Amino acid sequence: MSRTRQRLARLQPEALLALSSLLAGCASTPRWRADDEPTPSDVARLFTAAGTKGVFREMNAAEIPHVPMRVNLRPCCAFGERLRVKLGPIPIPGIEVLNIVDVDDLGRHIYDSGVAQVGSRGDASGWIHTENNGLVYTCRGGFIDTAHVRDNADWMILVATRIARNLEKGVSFQLPDEGGVRRITLQPFTHEQVQQIGRRSIAIPLGQWLSFQVSTWHEIATWFGWSTVPGIPEKVSAFSPEDLYSNLVGARLAAAIASQRTARDEFLYNRSLDQWLQRVLTHLGAVPRSVGLDAMASLDGDWWNSKLRLPDPDLFTRRNLDAGRLLQPWLVPPDRAGADLRAACGSMPTPQPIENPDETPDFRFRDHVTFTVEPSSDLRTMAPFAQLGASITQDDFPKIIAFIRAQVLEHFGPDADRPN
Repeated sequence: MSRTRQRLARLQPEALLALSSLLAGCASTPRWRADDEPTPSDVARLFTAAGTKGVFREMNAAEIPHVPMRVNLRPCCAFGERLRVKLGPIPIPGIEVLNIVDVDDLGRHIYDSGVAQVGSRGDASGWIHTENNGLVYTCRGGFIDTAHVRDNADWMILVATRIARNLEKGVSFQLPDEGGVRRITLQPFTHEQVQQIGRRSIAIPLGQWLSFQVSTWHEIATWFGWSTVPGIPEKVSAFSPEDLYSNLVGARLAAAIASQRTARDEFLYNRSLDQWLQRVLTHLGAVPRSVGLDAMASLDGDWWNSKLRLPDPDLFTRRNLDAGRLLQPWLVPPDRAGADLRAACGSMPTPQPIENPDETPDFRFRDHVTFTVEPSSDLRTMAPFAQLGASITQDDFPKIIAFIRAQVLEHFGPDADRPN
């Protein structure tokens, strides 16, 4: 079976998502665009001493683009390579899931991409195309799941723009259900706070932090049985070694795009994300696919078990549950690195941590925003949700993750929540 057919084979169970993506992506014009027309005050500024600096100023609420709500989830990637599949207890022959990709073979970003899109990549070609997501191994960031990066970049842009438009009056908006009803609520800032701190300096950090909370809930929900496609369990991939770090990379990447005002229309955002993703992976030390394959193979029997088939929840034997303020990537342990990986990265590569602060010098995030989940009836009957009540917030996540960690250590062993 060719590599293309193998990739298509893994997507067949999500054919309904593919159809919705195709229908949603037919537009050859951007789905959002900010008004960049100069205002009379911008023009007047040119004739003052301040005009020597151009017309830079903070955007007002009316100039923030209306980014549409996300409805899709990118169908990638289970940790491992050449993964085999089963349906219930029955093995499915002839299908292998190929995950490791080259950094130069990632395709072009599409906001809210699902399986495939038509004509929303910034041109009018109308051809069906995919992003070709996968796992890229990097010397300083470990495995990076580009679907997770892109999903969380898209969440960050959506959330940050909604917040930026509503800073002075506050807002509450619902996200598509995922293991329950999800909602983000913003308490208003005063006009003086917005003027003093700056609209972008408030909305971008909040958007980044909230998008990571959204991604953390996704890992929690899938651990307890929620799945994108009913009947296809996703617990196998919950809190896999690369998930949380990739999620925060995506949120941070989108924050950079927003700070440069290159998210003011969809096509500009898509192309900016392509450029930033390439630069970020290069900064982290992306290796060729052949070396990434060796890196993944070196972990077989330790982080994952190639003898098992998707969606067996025991396929991954280690889970990264560190969702705190500082995220450390999981690198291939030095004693498992092969000659090619050592040649590419050195014998003791230095990991690149990412900080996920919950405050700035000007304000605490929790004082102004809340991510709330009303777990589904199925989840509410399970521990620890039965003890937490009908509604939980991001402040309950540490308790839930501690519960999951205890399950992981009991089932997989005392080292199952760390790389070595």
